[in-house]
Amino acid sequence: MPRSLAGWGRFSVAALLLAGVLSGCNQTLPGASTGNPAVGDCHLIVSPEQFDAVSEPSPPVACGDAHTAQTFKITQVPTPLAGRGTRPGQQELKTVTARLCDVASLRKYLAAGERDGTTGLVIAAYAPSRDDWERGARAVRCDVLVAAKDGTPLATTLDLRGVMAGPDSATLRLCYRQEPVGSGLSDDGVDVPCTEPHTGEDISAWFNLDGSMTTPAARNARCLPYALQFLGADVLPAGIVLRPVIRTVGNAYTVRCAVGPLQSQSSPSTITGTLAPAGGQKHG
Repeated sequence: MPRSLAGWGRFSVAALLLAGVLSGCNQTLPGASTGNPAVGDCHLIVSPEQFDAVSEPSPPVACGDAHTAQTFKITQVPTPLAGRGTRPGQQELKTVTARLCDVASLRKYLAAGERDGTTGLVIAAYAPSRDDWERGARAVRCDVLVAAKDGTPLATTLDLRGVMAGPDSATLRLCYRQEPVGSGLSDDGVDVPCTEPHTGEDISAWFNLDGSMTTPAARNARCLPYALQFLGADVLPAGIVLRPVIRTVGNAYTVRCAVGPLQSQSSPSTITGTLAPAGGQKHG
C-alpha cells in the first residue's frame, strides 16, 4: 500500500495512492512466504497489483540487479490488532502501516541529513499474507521505491542503504532547472533529479513568501544559514551562490532555498550531480 513523498527532504507525507490500482488493494498474490522479511532485501515489483497489494510475496533479488523496491524497516503489527486470528481488512491495515512505515526511519536508512531534499520516493507497506497471518506472522515490511513523476516504480541497480551519504545520492536529490530571463534566471524552475542538468539544488528549507522576503536580498539572507549547513561550510565556497526559487500553487507562494553555480550573465550554465560535500558535480 504505497504513499508518495512530496518534497521528502522536508518529510511531508502526501496521502496519495497510485491511480487506477485500488482494485488490487485487498488481495494477496501467490509467491514466497511473507512471514520473515529482512531489512536491506530488494524486490522486483513490476505490476500495479503487486505494488498496491496488502501483501507482497515476491522473493528477494540481489540489490545489484534490477529491482524496484528495497526494505528499509521491519516492524510488527501492534496490539490489539495483532491478537486477531484472522488478518484484518485493507483499510485497518493501511491505517496502521502508514504510521509504522515512517519517514524518519527511511531518512535514517538512507543516511539523509537535515538539509537533504529528495524527489521520486514512495513508501510502500506490506503485511503478512492471510495464510502467514494464521500461522502467527505479524511482521510489517516497509519498502522504499524510486518512482517516476506519475508514480510508476522505476527499476534501479542502486543499493539505497546509506545512499544519501555518497555521490549516487544525485539520483534521489531534488534540483531545479530554471530558464534564462533577461540577465538572470526565472524565479521558478522545473523539478528534476540532480542527475539531470539543473541550475539549483534544493536544500530542504521552504518558507511561505511573506512581506519579510519580497526582495532577492531578503530571501538570500533567510536561506544562507541553511545553505552553509548543507555545504558544511562557514562561508559560501567560491563559484556557488544562493538560488532560491519561488513556487506558486494556487494563491500560495513558497520560497524554496537552493544553491547553484555562479552564472555568467552572457551564458547561463547548468550542472549535473550534487553540490553536497559527499557528492560530485559537473558543469554543463
